[in-house]
Amino acid sequence: MNASGHILSLRSAIPMKAESLVEPGVPKRGLFTEIRRSRLFFLLVVLATAASIALMAGTSMAEDSAAETVAFVRQGNIWIAKVDGTGQRRLTDIGDCGGPALSADARQVAFFCRTEKDLYPDTGFGQIYLVEAVGGKPRRMKFDGILAAEHPGFSSDRKSLVFVGLSEVRKDGIKDEARIYATMSVSIADLKTGSTLNVLRHPGTMLDVGYIYSNPSFSPDGRLILWQESGSDVSGGFALSDLKGKTLFRFPPKAEDLTPYWRPSLAPDGQTVLCYSPATSEGSEDTIHLVDRKTGRLVDVTTGANPVFVRGGTAIVFERWVNRWSEKASSHLLILELKPGATPKEIIPNASEPAGAVLMPENSTGSTAVPSSENASQKGSNR
Repeated sequence: MNASGHILSLRSAIPMKAESLVEPGVPKRGLFTEIRRSRLFFLLVVLATAASIALMAGTSMAEDSAAETVAFVRQGNIWIAKVDGTGQRRLTDIGDCGGPALSADARQVAFFCRTEKDLYPDTGFGQIYLVEAVGGKPRRMKFDGILAAEHPGFSSDRKSLVFVGLSEVRKDGIKDEARIYATMSVSIADLKTGSTLNVLRHPGTMLDVGYIYSNPSFSPDGRLILWQESGSDVSGGFALSDLKGKTLFRFPPKAEDLTPYWRPSLAPDGQTVLCYSPATSEGSEDTIHLVDRKTGRLVDVTTGANPVFVRGGTAIVFERWVNRWSEKASSHLLILELKPGATPKEIIPNASEPAGAVLMPENSTGSTAVPSSENASQKGSNR
């Protein structure tokens, strides 16, 4: 008997008065069955909660690992390492590859190749591959409506790739007078289905005068795309667009400013854009910048090229050339903490084109909608 005067069943530890709640005609034994079911349900809830906590902890650990990982190019092959330079591993032996992109869990690397078998005829444009970071055979990707593709970038949910694609390739003229035209696009592909969404589309691009679009990347929340507009080898800026192709920000703001600002990427804060200006003569140097997308204010960071965020946006990895304009030219990867008084530190010799993971910001789904219909590859807007 307990303090309230209810008699406790030793078997169930439930007040006997509870039996009065049983519907007429229902055996009392059914009550105990329901009690056991309730206990089992409670146990399952506890286990599910524990599993969820473990999953979140695992996700956090994976993101921490990705924040400390960098992919890069060495002698035409794709490599991976820690941002302190340790653990260097070669992932491919294909050659003629570049433009690596690292997934948010650091488990996959996307890149493009321009081997003889990969080049689409007369375009100079190659194909995108995917390889596991633990090693294995690279897998060539195929996207609906796309003939050739380069410059991949992962979404933070790891479900999609943004890339520059070619379609509708045609040749006008014969022999040395021939000109190649194609529809160039900034497209998003679902990695599971291959369906594509053309966010930006430029029909009739003459490939001999430039590629128009280069180096697209997702914002950390997956809702925006940054892309480089290449006017020529020594000019062009970048823009920020939504997934419908509407331009929200463009830099430099003045069309008469011909300074190139290339390879844009957005910091986890969603406001700061990392980019660089390549050297245009022997007397100049590659320069890395941070641009505030709200004010357009530009700050010089250091000398170097192809910068990427690492360590959750608190540091950058970039390449810096030695003997740039000679036959002994070589590039090395350096890391720089983004804090006052920090100085760059070399981490990986004989390497270029670093790639860091695009990590999803807190309190964000990071989802990227890609249509799955057969006509998805036809959607998009003109620039």
